[in-house]
This record gives sequence, structure tokens and C-alpha cells, in this order.
Amino acid sequence: MSSYRQDLSGGGLDIIRLQNDCVDLAIAPAVGGKIIEMVDRRSGRNWLWQNPHIPLSRPSSDADFSRDHDSGGWDEVLLSIKPGKIRLANHQIRAVPDHGDLVGCEWSVADLRVTAAGDVVCDMTALGTAAPYRFRRRIRLPNGEPVIELDYSLINDGDEPLPCYWCAHALLAVESDARIDLQGDLPLRVEDNATRKLLDGGIAQQWPHLHLQDGRSVDLSRSFAVNGAQRLLVSKIFVRSPATGIASVLVGNSGAQLTFRFDPIELPWLGLWINNRGWSGCGSEPYRNLGFEPATSPYDCVNQAIENNAVPWLEAGGKRHWWLSVEMRA
Repeated sequence: MSSYRQDLSGGGLDIIRLQNDCVDLAIAPAVGGKIIEMVDRRSGRNWLWQNPHIPLSRPSSDADFSRDHDSGGWDEVLLSIKPGKIRLANHQIRAVPDHGDLVGCEWSVADLRVTAAGDVVCDMTALGTAAPYRFRRRIRLPNGEPVIELDYSLINDGDEPLPCYWCAHALLAVESDARIDLQGDLPLRVEDNATRKLLDGGIAQQWPHLHLQDGRSVDLSRSFAVNGAQRLLVSKIFVRSPATGIASVLVGNSGAQLTFRFDPIELPWLGLWINNRGWSGCGSEPYRNLGFEPATSPYDCVNQAIENNAVPWLEAGGKRHWWLSVEMRA
């Protein structure tokens, strides 16, 4: 049965919980609209990774994101992933914090209801800090379906063009037998310097293999397997979005699968943060998680995206709309 309710977290934060027969979703409006739980009710699996070392808390402007606020879940990243500065046409400089402008915003709930058809709807908005804009995310759980539909829009309320830099930042909980399924020999770009130094510069890199200087290759689709990317314990890459707009994560022989669908024209890149117990930003033992990030640009920093003409711009007063959906298979 479809329903919604509003609770308090252990830290006293408001939590919105959406539910249908197949899906439980929990959202923290005061923590950048973060989705903190995405549970398949049929199996009990929470697909979103949660950091056991960092509790959910309200962001503060002087905090270090990796050390203090990387609690896991699904963030919406707008304007930049890495800290950056945007130089507008009028020569104003806009500073963007780590993991973007939205993570420090408190979001407003514009609509929260169960429709006559039994769908659960949660419509939320946020106002820009680094630049004048309005951001909207509408989540719908269709009645009785293991699907989450997300509809987005961005309105530029300023007098200057704004880089339309966005990515979903969904950190997924995966096991060692997880497999990333993308169809096609897709061009890819390696973001992090450590991995780039290992690459064979004479070969055009394409999904799913990274070709290394020593003649060997790494199967990125099996990054978490024992015989997979064990040499690359942590890496950030961008893969050209499949023409189908479909990307999946499969878990071993259990049949569990999470499938993202999106428009590959609106979101031409898929960022993949692959962390196979190779990194921790909070001083703990390294952990395992997978970032699934449909994106408008193949760079983590908006400065690089602008320098390489690799980000679309939204004109003053303009509006941009995009969508994605997530389907769970138990």
C-alpha cells in the first residue's frame, strides 16, 4: 500500500519516508535533499551505501565534506563535484564548495501526497547559494512497482549564463561479486591522476577494459571481483552514456539488480566512482562502495569542464529539464 510519513532521525533531523508495495525511500530535506535509504521491500536490500563512521548531520559551511559529511546515500551535485570557481560573463567569480552547491542547502517540500492512482509524490525545491537559480526534484513511486522516477528542472534566475553542471551522486552498497553492466564499446575518460599514470597512452580507452603500460588490462565491469580490478583499488572514470540510456549493477547469482534509465542526450556521461576498499576520507579503514553518477559533463571540476568546452550553459532566465528512473529487481 502506498503511503508517506515524516519522522525524526536520531540526530533530530526531519526525515520524509515514501513507500509503496516494493520500495521504501527516505529523504533528509535539511541535508541537501539527500536520499538516505533506497530499500527493495521484497528482499530488504538497501541499495544505498551508508558510512558507518559518519552520522547524518546538517552540513556546515566550514566542514570538510569527506571527513564530516560523506555519510553515504544519494546527493544531487550541482555546479561542480570538486571545489571550483565559475567566472561569469560579467567577470563575477562564483565559488562552488566540495560536492556542489546543493549539499549545503535546506530544501523545501512543495508537494507530498498519494495520488488518486496510488502513486507517492514528493516534490522538493532548493535555491542557489553560489549563483541565483531554482532547482527542483520531483520523485514519484508508481503504485505497486519497484521503480523510482526522478524528474528534475533548473531555472537560471540570474542575469548571466550558468554552467548546467549536474550529476546524481548515488553511492551504492556492493559486494565482491557485483558487476557493472553497460552495453557497447564506450569511450571513457579517467579522472584521477593515479590511475592515468598506469595507462597505456597509445591506446584509446574503451569500456570495459583499461589497458595498462605493462601490457595487462583491467576489466572495469568486474571491478569488485577478486580477479577484476584488484590493482586499481580506487578510481574515478567517466564513460560515454550508452545509446540505450541504460546502466545496471548486478549482484552475483542472487538475481538482485539495480537499473538506471536516462536520456543519453541530456546526460551524455556516466561517472563511476570505484572504491574497492582502497579509500576512506574520514580516517577509517578503507571501505567498498560504488558511485553511479549520470552526468552532464565528464569532469569532476567545473573549471576543467569549462576550459574543455565540456559542459552545457543555461542562458539567463532559461530552464532545463531532465529525468532518470531506477528499477529494482529482487
